[in-house]
Amino acid sequence: IAELDKFKAEDMPPRLRDKQRLSELYIELESLFRGANQLQIPDELSTDSLDRSWNALLRAIDYRYVLLEQKMGSQGSMSDLLRRLQLGIGLTNEKLDGILNRIDHTEARIKTTSPAEIQRIVKGIVDELDALEHPILGFFDDVEQLKAGRHPEANDYYKQVYGLHQRRTAYLDRLNVQLLGKLGIQSELLLREQHERRETIRISTFSRVEECIEWVRIRLEKLSEMEFVEDLEVCEEVFEQHKLDNRDIQDFRQEVDQCIARQAEVSAEDSVAYCELLATLESEYQQLRDLSAGRMLDLDSLIAFIRAAQVELVWINEREEIEVTRNWSDINQLDLPMLQNYYKQLLHEIELREDQFNSVHNQGAALLNQGHPAVHVIEVYLTTMQSQWDWLLSLSKCLEVHLTDALNLKSFMEEAQTCEEWMEKQFELLESHYNRSDFTLEEGEKYLRELDEIKDMLDKYHSLLMSLIERSRHISPLWQRGERITRQIPVIALCEYNDRNISLRRGDECMLLDNSDLIRWFVRGPDGSEGQVPSVVFRLPPPDERLSAYLQRLQALFERLRKLWAKKHQLVRFNMVLNTMRTIRNWDLDTFLAIDPDQREAIMKALNDDANKLLSEMDPNDPLAMRLREELRLTNEHFYNLLQMAQKGPEPGLSDMFDEKIAALLKKLEEAWKKLNDRVGQGVPRNADELEQMIIAHKEFEDALQGLDTEVSTVKELFRQLPDPSPLQRSRFDQLNGRWEDLWELSRMYVERLKALELVLNGLFEAEDIVRQHEVTLNSFDDLPAGLERLRGVHSQLLEMNMVLQQQQSIIVELGTNVGILRQHVARTRFNVSDHPDVDRLEDDVQRITVRWENVCAQVSDRLKSAELSLQIQMIYRSEYENEIAWLDRVEATIKNLRKPEELRPEQYQEQLDLLIAEYSQLQERTEAIENVNREGGKFIREAKVVMPLPLE
Repeated sequence: IAELDKFKAEDMPPRLRDKQRLSELYIELESLFRGANQLQIPDELSTDSLDRSWNALLRAIDYRYVLLEQKMGSQGSMSDLLRRLQLGIGLTNEKLDGILNRIDHTEARIKTTSPAEIQRIVKGIVDELDALEHPILGFFDDVEQLKAGRHPEANDYYKQVYGLHQRRTAYLDRLNVQLLGKLGIQSELLLREQHERRETIRISTFSRVEECIEWVRIRLEKLSEMEFVEDLEVCEEVFEQHKLDNRDIQDFRQEVDQCIARQAEVSAEDSVAYCELLATLESEYQQLRDLSAGRMLDLDSLIAFIRAAQVELVWINEREEIEVTRNWSDINQLDLPMLQNYYKQLLHEIELREDQFNSVHNQGAALLNQGHPAVHVIEVYLTTMQSQWDWLLSLSKCLEVHLTDALNLKSFMEEAQTCEEWMEKQFELLESHYNRSDFTLEEGEKYLRELDEIKDMLDKYHSLLMSLIERSRHISPLWQRGERITRQIPVIALCEYNDRNISLRRGDECMLLDNSDLIRWFVRGPDGSEGQVPSVVFRLPPPDERLSAYLQRLQALFERLRKLWAKKHQLVRFNMVLNTMRTIRNWDLDTFLAIDPDQREAIMKALNDDANKLLSEMDPNDPLAMRLREELRLTNEHFYNLLQMAQKGPEPGLSDMFDEKIAALLKKLEEAWKKLNDRVGQGVPRNADELEQMIIAHKEFEDALQGLDTEVSTVKELFRQLPDPSPLQRSRFDQLNGRWEDLWELSRMYVERLKALELVLNGLFEAEDIVRQHEVTLNSFDDLPAGLERLRGVHSQLLEMNMVLQQQQSIIVELGTNVGILRQHVARTRFNVSDHPDVDRLEDDVQRITVRWENVCAQVSDRLKSAELSLQIQMIYRSEYENEIAWLDRVEATIKNLRKPEELRPEQYQEQLDLLIAEYSQLQERTEAIENVNREGGKFIREAKVVMPLPLE
């Protein structure tokens, strides 16, 4: 602009003087050569052509000013407008002064110049005056801006611009009337045509303004009556349509500007009426623009609120659908550990979601406080959201009650089944293990100790049974929820519920009329109203009839077991007494004499005390009691007979028979000992099939060894009958006893070794299967997902997996303990052997599976920590990201709603500029926040990529 001003101030004046000098020379030459026909100057070098070029230059300069000012922005200051207006008025006055000089010069030459030439000159001057029409109309626009800005000199400038308009009109009248009239042209025709043209212009300008006013009013009425609906898709369609309508409204500014520009075409007497119409048009158009922009904001804020509210409602409805449709009637179909984890997660999600819910709720409340026109829609959504949120909280309470009932029922059933299985096992044990009558005194003592232990366990399980009976009084009959009722039963409401048919409060006792629909029950409320209510709302009051019947059966079973125990306990004592009597009656004189007299008396006293105690507990008519009394009599007689018997000598040939039998028996025992030692020295098998073969083979060995028991007893009896055994006989007899005991002791240790080996192999197989399943599961994992719901799913899966690992940890620990026990058994059965490579190989297998197990545990722990950290990061990132996106959307919407510079009034420039500056300052402040969001996203990406697959063995 400075360069352009310099050009106009320095370069234009000399050229203007040259142009005027050339025009004077041209006129002088024309007067000199008039009539000679010797003036041969081309038309493009005539003064008219020069004037047209000069005027074009002036218009180009004006247009250049306009472009430069547009480049600087339409929010220029009022001083720029004044400077442009002053400059334009001055230039136009100069142009009109030049035209006036030319008109005067032409009037002076009218008598000496041909009419055709005069007409040509007049036509050129008229063209220049017509060219000034558009700049003068622009000056009127500038003056209107000054008026709108309430500038104190606006009226003065209006007078100057109006003076330009009058000068131009007067010069046209002077040219058309005076000059052309003097030339004999019919002025009346020209005036009539001019009048008709002005009338036509007047009619077209007034009608156009009225049409514009009508257009504005129609749209004002349409926008004022705009209806807001609850459907999001409809709102979005209305919003998109209004975008198009708003664009049409903004574009209509051109029509208004054209009406303002045509003000100069209106005659002086019509200017007042025209200005009033223009004022009406501008006022109502501004109302239309403001209302349209307001409707844009209303629709945008309403759509944002509805979208956010629907997200919350969808989230709530999804959880509601899960809880309302869950079947609590069969706990065997419910994954209770998963449900416990789900319930904790649900409470956590509700806690996290509450802030977002409150944010959306506050958003709707803020719209109401701001006077949003869609009051009904917003209130409907706020009411629906609040009721659904309260309903979800109520459902969570219902879930807690039902989950507690299910857990209590499951715990009850597990303990009850454990109790029942124990009793059935004791029944089997008592029926099968305590039926022997031919046992030794030591075995009898052992049986009694075992029975006393069973008695202690009976007392323990009796306490457990009493506890189960007490707990059953508080357990809801969940099974009844899934079976159709045949009569009305009472139910208890767990939370408030309201619909148009029925209203319930927490704790109300209702009557269940029909439960054929598992999801919604037909009930009668305390006030007599009836309706369908979600079944999850109700709890069936205890007790459970099936549990009561089950407990009665367990009590009956327990009483039977207690009676059986008493019977077996009495029978063992009975057989112990009988066996003791049988042993005493088998005493010979030598045996009798070998026993200390005090000890003999003590044995008989204890025998008689035990027998008499048993007899006092038994029915006198019981055959067993009668047999016991008879056996006691015979035993006492035999004992007293031995006291009176004399010592008798041994039978002839007893020594030779003993030597023969003990030699044969020792040979058999040595062969068995060698065979057993060979078997003990064999390597430990590493699979179940080989172990099974070893177990079968050793069972056959023990059966064969058991077959020698009769021979051993015979030899021992022969030895006892020897009156004076030789040292060799005594040595061989001691060898027999030692080898026999060694065989059975080593066999017993070998059996324990086989049992320990079986535990190790089974545990190794089970651990191998468990570890491989976990390794396959871990290898199926990929990088952590970016979606919050999927990430929570992975976290839940890892939590469940970690819980399973904790439960299975005892298997690995027990495997390590068992292999240590196996080494002890192997070391005890292999005499004088320090190295056991077969056990070392088995320990290596256990160590490998333990290392793999530890790797799995470490992987799950690391992944769980990564998932938890990623979940925290993702939640922080998602929250901050949504905040920043919402802020960016608001900024974009603000910038988008900023009006075009050319459509602004002067007083709006500063307002728009302040708004932009405020947004820009917030943009600078938001930089750090956006960087924080990006850092959180980067942390999540790094953490998500840390999780790598576990290599399979």
